[in-house]
Order: sequence, then C-alpha cells, then structure tokens
Amino acid sequence: MAKTNTEQTSGNLIKAEIIRQQLYNIAQEMGIVMIRTSGDPVISEAVDFSTFIADKNGEIISFSGYMTMHAGPARQSVRHIMATYPEDEILPGDAFICNDPHTTGACHPPDVGIVKPIFYKGELVAWCWAEGHLLDVGGMSPGGFAIAANDAYSEALRFPGIKIVSEGKIIQDVFHLMEANFRLPKHDINNIRCFIAACNTCEKRTIDMIDKYGLEEFNKYVELNKDLTEKAYRQRIAELPKKTYEATEWIEHNGHENNLWPIHCKLTVHEDSLTLDFTGSAPQTDGFVNTTEGTAIGCAVTPIMLVLTPDIPFNEGIFRATNIILPEGTVVNAKMPAPVSSAHMEAGMRITKVVTDLLSRAMMESEDEWIQSHAMAAFHDSWVVGVFSGKDDEGRPTVFLDMNGGGAGGGAQTICDGIDAGAAFTQLSNGLPDIEINELSNPILYLWRQLNINSGGPGKYRGGQGIEFGWIPWGTDGGTELVSTACWQVPSRGAMGGYPGGTSGYWSIKNSNARKLMQEGKLPDFSQLDGEKELLPSKHVLQLAADDVFVQFEGGGGGLGDPLKRDPQAVLRDLYDGYITQEMAEKAYGVIIAENGKVDEQRTKTRRELIRKERVDRAIPPIKKSNVKKQLQFLRTSGEALHVKTDSNGQLFTCCSDCGTVLSDRNEPWEQGAVRINTEVSGALGDYGMFVKGRDHAPYVYLNELACPECGSMLGISTSVND
Repeated sequence: MAKTNTEQTSGNLIKAEIIRQQLYNIAQEMGIVMIRTSGDPVISEAVDFSTFIADKNGEIISFSGYMTMHAGPARQSVRHIMATYPEDEILPGDAFICNDPHTTGACHPPDVGIVKPIFYKGELVAWCWAEGHLLDVGGMSPGGFAIAANDAYSEALRFPGIKIVSEGKIIQDVFHLMEANFRLPKHDINNIRCFIAACNTCEKRTIDMIDKYGLEEFNKYVELNKDLTEKAYRQRIAELPKKTYEATEWIEHNGHENNLWPIHCKLTVHEDSLTLDFTGSAPQTDGFVNTTEGTAIGCAVTPIMLVLTPDIPFNEGIFRATNIILPEGTVVNAKMPAPVSSAHMEAGMRITKVVTDLLSRAMMESEDEWIQSHAMAAFHDSWVVGVFSGKDDEGRPTVFLDMNGGGAGGGAQTICDGIDAGAAFTQLSNGLPDIEINELSNPILYLWRQLNINSGGPGKYRGGQGIEFGWIPWGTDGGTELVSTACWQVPSRGAMGGYPGGTSGYWSIKNSNARKLMQEGKLPDFSQLDGEKELLPSKHVLQLAADDVFVQFEGGGGGLGDPLKRDPQAVLRDLYDGYITQEMAEKAYGVIIAENGKVDEQRTKTRRELIRKERVDRAIPPIKKSNVKKQLQFLRTSGEALHVKTDSNGQLFTCCSDCGTVLSDRNEPWEQGAVRINTEVSGALGDYGMFVKGRDHAPYVYLNELACPECGSMLGISTSVND
C-alpha cells in the first residue's frame, strides 16, 4: 500500500475533525448567504449552486456538495487563475469571474462562478469559490442551452477567469458588458453580487479561524485532513477485487443529428488506487453535448463520493488516489471551438452513469459486506431541460428555465427503492421549486404536477419515479419553448437483475381546450385535454400560443434485483398509490390482484413460475455452460443475484443465489454461464407500460437480459447498441 503523508504527520485527531467541520460549515454558510440574498428561484428554491474552499495551492479542503459535479470545475477555476495571473497581480480584496468551460472548467456557460483569494496579514492562505446558474448569459438561445450551436463562440458570453473585483472595488465595466449581452441583466447581476457576498462571508470566517488557531496550526490540520481522507479512501479501495471492468454509455442526439456517441470507460482497481480510462470514447462533435475536462472530472468522481465513500469526508485526498484519463478531442474532453452548453446534462451525466455501473459491479464482488451493501442502480441522471422565452403582459422579456427538470427518479439500492423526484446523481441537493413561486415569477399556469407512472425501473427494489407536469402560457400571448433531454432512447441501467428506468420526453397540445375546462371549474389532466397532441423530438424548439399546453415527463431510476422477488404487498401498494399500472404489476412483477383488491397468492406464485420458465425457453443458451455438479459450501454473497461457493479443495465458484446453479469458476466471467435474451429496448420495456423512445434507424438500442439457465432468475441486465 502506498505511503501517505499521514504516517509522517502528528496531530490531534479530535482537533482535526473540529477544524474540518468548521470549514465545512463555512462552505455551507456560503450557500445560505446565496439562498437568502439571491431572490431567484433557481438559487433559493432549486438550489442550483455550489461552494468550496481550497488551500493556497488550489487543493480542495472543503466542499459543500450541493452539486457534486462542481468539484471538478471548482478546482480548475482556481488553478486556471493561479496559472494565468502573476502572483503580484493577485491581491487582497480581488475576485474573479469564471464561466468558460474551455478554460475555467465550468459545466456550461450559464454556470457562473466567483473565485476569491483569501489573504491573512498579506499572505495568500486559501481560495474560495461560489457558483450558481444564471437564467441567461447571452448567446443565440435564451436560457443558455444552444441546441443549434456549431461552436462555442455562438453559445454565450464567456468569462475566462477575469477580475470583477479589484482590491475590494467592483469593476463596473464587467457589469456594463453583461448589461449589453444578457437578456435579463438586472436579475443576473443581482445573482453575481450574491455570489460575491458568499465569498466575502467565507473570507471573514476563514480569517476568524486563523486568528483562533494560528496560521501554522491551520495549515497543519488542513493538510492532515487531506491525508486522513486519502488514507481512508485507499483502505476502502484495498477491499475491492483487483481487476478491470469495462462498460459503455451513449450520448443521444447532439442537436443536429439523431445519432449515438459512445462514452467508453475502463475501471482498473489497483492495490490502493483507481484508474478511470475513457479511451475509446467518441471524437468531439459539432453539437452542444460535448464536455470539457473539469466537468468530466466532477461527474466521474461523483459516484466515488456517493457510492464508494459516502462516509469519508471529501477533499483533495480523493484525487490523490484516482487517476482519470480523458483523451483530448473527444466528447469527454472537448477542445475549442467545440460547443458545450449542455455538457453536464449530456456527456457529463453519461460519465456518471457508466462510472456508477462499474463501481457497483466492483463493489458487488468485494468480500466486505458494507461495501457490497452500498452498490446501487443508476439514477435517471438526465436533467430534463425546458426553457420558455417571450414577453409578459407588460411587454417585458422573460426567460423561464423550469427547474422541475430536476425531478427524475433515483436508482434503487440494496435496502430500499430509489428516490422519487430525486434530481440527478450529480446534484442531489437540487429541490423542486414551489409551483406558486414559478407562477408568480413567470407567465405560466400549471395544470398538474404528479409522479410519472411506470417510470421507475422494475426490480426487487424499484427505481425511483420521475415527475410529470403540464402548463399553459398565462399573462402572455405565447412564446418560444426549447426542449432538450439527454435520456430519451438509452435508458438508465438497473443492477443485479433489476430493469432500467423509463426515459424522458415532452408533448405539445396545440389549440387545447384547457381554458374552456377551467372556465367550467375543472382542473384538466392529460387525458381530458383535446387538441393536436404531438410527442416532441428530444432536442427541439417550438412556438407555444396562448391556448397550447406544454407537457414534460421525466424518467425513473434503475431497479435492483429480479422484480419477481419483490414483495407482492409492495407491488400492491405501488399499484394503489399510482406508481405503477396493473399491466406492470402483472407483466414485470408477476403479481395478480384478485377481485377483492388483494394479492391472489396462488395465481401470483403460478404467474411468477411461468415468467421464469418463459425466460429460459426463449433465451439463447449459455456461452459456456458449467458442468460442475459436486457439493459446494456457501461462502458469501456477491450482490443480490449471486453467491460465491467453495468446494472441498478451496476452489471458488459463482452461483445463482436462488437455486445454487454453478455459472462459472470464480476467476471467469459468470455471464458466460447465463442464458441470454436480447430485445429491442423500447419494445421490451414498452411491454411493461414504460416509455422508451425507439430509434427509427441504425444504430439500435437493445436490452440484454442474463438469467439462470435452470431456475430463470434474472441475474443481470444491460443495454447495448448495434447496427
């Protein structure tokens, strides 16, 4: 095991924890300042921001974690400024503005950050960063998601880490530049001032800390906390199997072309470090789906933070034992002039999905029960974008980014169902805005907001449900609606025999009868609305008139475990609560409801046995069927679907957890001993009443089911793309 600085650093561990927690509280207080001073629902309601503190060298010492993917952009912003400005030009009272993904690593241009150096008695001792989403930053598309962009120049006004405050005095020329380019300058400038206020708060609190402990002690314990995190992280990695795992995810539709772009990742577990190698990912495109290095790093470390090390304080120590390889000129590390205004939504969240899958596979094979129990299915991980722009009834320009787009479902875990309306995995602190706040701030009226039925992936533990909502223009003659969803055709994966979640999309209903129904005292839902109903493309711009209704539905997280193992009473509750339909209860879960509204136990048992038999009957035979028939002894679990057993000589085997059938020698892939069912994914999940948009041309997306050749239990499910 590699030696860390911890072994050479003495210190009081209690004091180290006190200082660590104080720094974390400061980072959290920065967020509270932003919430209280912004006045923007994007900040105060949806919590679309992050804060962090770095040491004088730009290494993370505290991160608020409001949006975990911002860890990468935060580091890159500070380091870019340190590399760009001579030391004698970084002065007390300065602050820098950053939103350029290609230089300062921002997730996309609307994510604007303020970076502030912190000085103590004239010496640079730390940095802080406060970042939030602005409603508009100029460019070709209101709201900043430039579907039609071919390059970064047309996407937005970009700030590559330039001074906005000089020695405590705001540089008004920067604000004048914003006034000339932003569609909502007063609104956005107020947000930037609140980011500056957050950094000023951090500066004051940090100086107070140093006054209390002294600079030498402060630096000593800052370094010790990084060392402690590194040591704990390396010890956690040491409990994983020393092997390599590979998987591929796909970006959909780059704004110009309905194609699929692969993101390939290879996870290698070393003795006490991890390598994530994205070699083999697609070349960068001319559409807005590429990501740059900072965002890719933030999205890649998110599953490490939340799946593998949720109990370990996050700081620079995590990066010391993580090697991330991002080939330049690809969709995961695009170079100028690649457009990137949906970087985190597209390539970024696909990175998070593929790393979540790889980590969970490695964790399932660990001998450590705690690690095994924290493996999980993928979140839906698509922030479903809808931006309405036009003029209100007084002729003022309006841009409405509906933060309900963060209402997709979470992935199931080994102990519970996924989170409903759970945001993206990279931004778990996002909240759903209050309906009335949105209506107060924007010329729209909601007709409904509810859970999206059948959206959670079926499993022993069900994937979380996404939401569905509909609204009509209100107090305006209409306007332009831009839509962009990253998860339309390739669903989010399940785990350990659980199925993928449903995907997201949009409807428009032209010339609807919504106003007529409301005049009659009725609150309309989708089924009651008349008009021209159209399922929209995943990337699209349309005009909405005053009587048109816009509907958005969001997908669910992946399920975990064979759905035939789900407690029938839990299925019944889901049915009565409106989470699933009877069609899904019967076809996916094999649960039959009697006329009295209760579970028919005998018919359910028979139905489940039939489904298992049908799986085996229609499957492709195993690649390599095991002939092992000898008596084996149970050793340990390997996730929900598999057991590890041993013979009298100590040889290990991977077996079905239900019937004990040997699938393979432990040193060989168990998948080769399973039967296979390969089906076009939209049809396969559509049979359960789920939405996944099928592709009308190659390449096509397939659902790959792996089941036990003897009992038919579902062992693993993945997606693949083939011509």
